Amino acid sequence: MSEAESDLAALVRAEVERQANPFQIMVVDSVQEDGTVNLQWGEGIINGVAANVSYSPRAQGDVVLVLNHNAGWRVMDKIGGPVQIDIPEPIDLSFGTPAPAGYAQASAVWVKDGALYVQTGEGPAPGPGDPPTASTPDPVTVEPTARQGYRSGRKDSQRFAQGASPAYPKAWTSIWTYGGRIKNACQGKTVDKMQIRVARTSKYHGTSKKVRPKFGLHDEASPPGSTPSLSSRWDGPGLGFGSSELATIPAAQAAKLAAGDMRGIGVSAGVSNSSYLIYKLASGNLRITFK
Repeated sequence: MSEAESDLAALVRAEVERQANPFQIMVVDSVQEDGTVNLQWGEGIINGVAANVSYSPRAQGDVVLVLNHNAGWRVMDKIGGPVQIDIPEPIDLSFGTPAPAGYAQASAVWVKDGALYVQTGEGPAPGPGDPPTASTPDPVTVEPTARQGYRSGRKDSQRFAQGASPAYPKAWTSIWTYGGRIKNACQGKTVDKMQIRVARTSKYHGTSKKVRPKFGLHDEASPPGSTPSLSSRWDGPGLGFGSSELATIPAAQAAKLAAGDMRGIGVSAGVSNSSYLIYKLASGNLRITFK
């Protein structure tokens, strides 16, 4: 049995059980950007199930109660009630005056070998040996300058995808280009984390199960005429239909991008339903945080 036939059989089995039992307990496989959820049903996935407003926030791995009604499945709520917190009885507290007579307010306190050293007032200005206090740079978002898909060795504007399915065996390679934006954003800073936003379309292409982005680096400032090569490959987190993630770029690859040794990111895979993935055009934005 093929993977597509297995998915169909799982959904047929789900429909039979749905009609026999109005309530089921399921697990959230992933959350779509429109707020609907993809539910795990045995080996199959039920995509785009609506949920009550009371089920919030919604997250992957939640165990939920699902109702069968005339229009299909609907998520009622996450299993289990809210956590009850015991609030202690109020305690009456009294405080001294803001500036007690005879006392000076301390501006800094140091401890050494059990002894306290208290500085009052503003104190002297930092000496030449005192290191300055540095503030952490704000995070930045870097958008691609271009998005381009390739198939059969040349540009193809039909879609931005990785790999191919057995029904459409010509594999896709696609890239995001940034010019010098990544290097410029990291100039003079120390990168703490670099992440790329990836979002999967809700169209039913390939398997209904999660598919991992198959990333790689390239050194193209703008899209070339023929399929570029990708290096330093790595896998991202699994994406269900309509879901999105901020995928963390490994430190070694992030360092190459920050230094300008590599200038962009691409995706490619072989011919298989388990690796075929179509991306939303909103994918490709980088979020960079610094130390």
